[in-house]
Amino acid sequence: MNIDQRNRIVSIVLIVVILFLGYWLYVTITGPWQEVQRERAVTEQVRDNLMAVNEAIRFYNEQNNRFPVALDSLMVFLTANERFMANPDSVLRNRRFDANNFFLSPRTGNRFEYALNDSARPPLYLLSDPDSDDHIGTLTRVTDRGAPSWR
Repeated sequence: MNIDQRNRIVSIVLIVVILFLGYWLYVTITGPWQEVQRERAVTEQVRDNLMAVNEAIRFYNEQNNRFPVALDSLMVFLTANERFMANPDSVLRNRRFDANNFFLSPRTGNRFEYALNDSARPPLYLLSDPDSDDHIGTLTRVTDRGAPSWR
């Protein structure tokens, strides 16, 4: 084997190694970033769904002058309410309404948690995602009534 053939082989091997390392570097940089972007999108969707349920709770309060005792009673009210069913977008501020998934966290499919403290004046409620620290409202502080934790 002469020196020109050896140089060509070494050049081809180096080009392949450089291409492989370049691809590996690209994947190691963009892979984690894509995962961060997916997690942000899911978090945003969870928060959007929490806000939609919060709007439904407020609608229930406007119609009945009290907060629902449980999320199941809220769903019964929503599906029976003609005004809501005619145009759920107006109540939920252009958020979608799907009766099967309305109270489920997009992150894992677990049901949102809801607690009511009706012994306080004014009544307080806590709506939370069981898979994260995101919640709306409080059971103890009147100043945080209906306030999301992420703002």
